[in-house]
Amino acid sequence: MKRIRNIILTVIFSGFFLTAFGQNPDRLPESKWVYHDSKGNLVYQKDERGNQIMDFSHAGYMGGGVAFPNVPVKKTVRPPANGADAVDIIQEAIDAVAVMPVMENGLRGAVLLESGDYYCSRSIRISVGGIILRGSGSEGENASVIRLNGEKKYPAININSERTQRGARGGAGFTDPNNIRTVIVDAYVPSGANSFHVSSGEGFAVGDIIQIRRPTTKEWVHFMEMDNMKRNGNPQTWLSLERTGVHIRRITAINALTFTLDAPLSDSYNASLLGQNAVEVIRVAASEPVMPLSQVGVEHLRIQCPPLETDYGSAPYSGIRIGGQDCWVDDVWCVETMNTIPITGRRITIRNTHVTHTHTNLGASKPADFSIEGSQILIDRCSSDGGNTYWVWTNSYDSGPNVVLNSNFTGRGSRIQPHQRWATGFLVDNCRTPDGGIDFPNRGVAGSGHGWCMGWGVAWNCTAKTFIIQNPPGTINWAIGCIGERRQTARYFDTAPVLPEGVFESHGTHVAPRSLYLAQLADRLGAPVLEAIGYAPGSPAAFTLENPVMPVPRPEPPAPVDPEFGENLAFLRPVNTNSVRQSDTNDPRQYGGEKALDGNSATYWMPGENRRSDRGNTFEIDTEGPLVINALIISEPAGISNVRAYKIEGQTDSDYTLLAEGETIGARKTHTFPKITVWKVRLTILQSDGLSAISELTLHEK
Repeated sequence: MKRIRNIILTVIFSGFFLTAFGQNPDRLPESKWVYHDSKGNLVYQKDERGNQIMDFSHAGYMGGGVAFPNVPVKKTVRPPANGADAVDIIQEAIDAVAVMPVMENGLRGAVLLESGDYYCSRSIRISVGGIILRGSGSEGENASVIRLNGEKKYPAININSERTQRGARGGAGFTDPNNIRTVIVDAYVPSGANSFHVSSGEGFAVGDIIQIRRPTTKEWVHFMEMDNMKRNGNPQTWLSLERTGVHIRRITAINALTFTLDAPLSDSYNASLLGQNAVEVIRVAASEPVMPLSQVGVEHLRIQCPPLETDYGSAPYSGIRIGGQDCWVDDVWCVETMNTIPITGRRITIRNTHVTHTHTNLGASKPADFSIEGSQILIDRCSSDGGNTYWVWTNSYDSGPNVVLNSNFTGRGSRIQPHQRWATGFLVDNCRTPDGGIDFPNRGVAGSGHGWCMGWGVAWNCTAKTFIIQNPPGTINWAIGCIGERRQTARYFDTAPVLPEGVFESHGTHVAPRSLYLAQLADRLGAPVLEAIGYAPGSPAAFTLENPVMPVPRPEPPAPVDPEFGENLAFLRPVNTNSVRQSDTNDPRQYGGEKALDGNSATYWMPGENRRSDRGNTFEIDTEGPLVINALIISEPAGISNVRAYKIEGQTDSDYTLLAEGETIGARKTHTFPKITVWKVRLTILQSDGLSAISELTLHEK
């Protein structure tokens, strides 16, 4: 009977899957890169070297397609009376469960927070595996609310241990002391491959967990055109030659000297650039190890911080730092947190988790609401409404598969963007960003030389205001079935050359399958597995994919228009200053740099001290991309006219060019100059008599 039931379920789910995510009644065009054949199996197109879109379905808890366990409650916590600090009683319950015996699958038990407010002056820490911190709800009167009120910077919940990050992310925490290793002998291993040839298989066995270590060589850095970056005349380093890219995989088959892996590789290995026999394969465990921190979950609660109008570097609170392996966050709201969820480790799912902000992040440097810093990470049905932020980013040498699925993001000046230094294998699947961007760019000298930030990345059936999808040398980035403006640019802070665009297929029209991740998951494990992660027939999640509802952007005021020069292109742009006068009102940002870009002549930026040097007081506008200008207006507020020397420069080709200079400013000073493409505009007040202030700095293309 059980076998018959499974056959029936498979037929039902397969029919639903082919309708919703594969061969669909809407007759969407099929992608030529990944499509279903007549039998319903996925077929992949390869380029001339064998590279293909990788199978991303291994991202997520337990390697994808596994339901979160329903763990019994072992300790219950009630909110302390009169708003007393709750950290100790929560920590006491967690520590009590931490010494309980391990049940099936490495689980110990759940700590339940009853409904109410829990004021926390420091982090709640989970440093032992098998523990679930569970609230009674994330919204409404039954919510369990963690309210942060401490003075120092800290996350609400810190899931970490000494060995967590390195051990789970790169395998260093469980390196086999027997030092069994070999090397790959192929001249070229394509991205998306799940097998390769080695010089020796001695000591290796099916089931072994291995590291595959990819060196950084000067030949490869040169091929990637990343050895010519300079900022303000100073050389910038993209990836040092000591850095190594790491894949963690399990051997599923050994045939003579061929290793087959459980999941494909997210990068290619080219011996002509990396060196012959230079990619190492190292045995780290005989089977999937029990990590110091695994099977940890955070569920059904709310993290609440006071709203702060500040830059993220000054923000005191983040949400959840989650490391380890096979962990999850589900149904959590994070309100007013910055750098909300850094995700280290491996095989982690963040689901139905939402980040909301009252104020836009200030300054040109941006936080990340979801920071992917590991591998096999799945962000599913999440959202963020942050302005001037990265909704999702990846970090240096992050190896995929990493996936953002069926998620909504809003906020002016924000984007999904791999951040720096060669992450690979990143899928953005059915995500909607109506007032922001999805980018796989060359960030050039941004930061300290972020350079190419993404290779072998895919945007699939996404809708965004803008897309910047660029192709690194020898690599492909794809945008398939996406809707939104395509932009072509040079690498960051340069004006030329415009970089080759990635592969755009069916731009402006969604494709079949509707979801690449879900199609790959069903192809690998069978359509019924979709139920385990909440995409059963008729579920709200599945319905969203079939009938996507675009999130509503925050309303933004229109840019002011000057009668002489036209639209103010600097309006509400991010700004950095090297000094701000301390407030003398209840508004801590009374004299912040943003006050000179808000279109209100009654507000102004005021530096905190009177500098008399070549450096001076600086005010730097981030134009958020290449911007053509040929005019500007600068003003001092009424009653304060003390500037006696200033200069204004534009950043172009990774250096600064003088645009204008003068001695006095007054109520309105205009400057015109030949058209120039800038990435930043910097005002330096070189000298002033007493306190200086700027009420307005506008940029224009006349």
